[in-house]
Amino acid sequence: MATQASSSKDDSCVKIRVGETEHLIHTKKIPYFKSFLSFQQNSGQNTTSVPAHGDIPFFDVINYGVNNGFRQFFRRMPTQLSDYHVLCEQLEFLAVNVLEDRKLRDIMGDLRHGKSDWDPQERREVPSRKWLARDSAFRLLYTFLLADFESDTKDSSMAYQATLFVVSHRAIFKYRTRKMVREAFEERFVVTEKQLKGLCQWPINEPTSERWQDGDVTTEVEETYYDSDWSL
Repeated sequence: MATQASSSKDDSCVKIRVGETEHLIHTKKIPYFKSFLSFQQNSGQNTTSVPAHGDIPFFDVINYGVNNGFRQFFRRMPTQLSDYHVLCEQLEFLAVNVLEDRKLRDIMGDLRHGKSDWDPQERREVPSRKWLARDSAFRLLYTFLLADFESDTKDSSMAYQATLFVVSHRAIFKYRTRKMVREAFEERFVVTEKQLKGLCQWPINEPTSERWQDGDVTTEVEETYYDSDWSL
């Protein structure tokens, strides 16, 4: 049988060697491995020790991001869009539910949670949820790379609005996130001259120190240079 984590009450956490490295894998979050283990058992393969699987590109990053938030991908991946293609294809292969039925409009709404808001009924400020906005930035990139769009014209406009929100809010989305989201947008859609001009108002320069990397600790001073009309 597959080795389960003795310290965890969740029996879906299983030790599996992927490539040369042993990982503790949550099979509910990465359903492919539930099927993999079931196949091994049903086919009579030896599963008395730690099950072994062939190498999977970026699996250490995938396993960490699935358990700690999709924003972690931006922090641990190379800043090459070709690598993100591989990453997203592997997530799809592993049956990771990245979007959780979210459409582009839903992702746009989640991005806005990175900013604090005012509740007029309760007359109080609603705190920001930067973690949700940052996870949603990866969902946005994932959508650009893998999703099928019904209308290129309508979806391009919505995708541009979401991309512009990301690149223009540097207090929420750091260098790696802004760079990769913009590159994914420009690869997927035909960018109009007007859209390109809007994006170029927010240059994405590589940080000169660790202080500007994508960490969880960020200033509470929000940038308000751009506030999109989300009525599209």
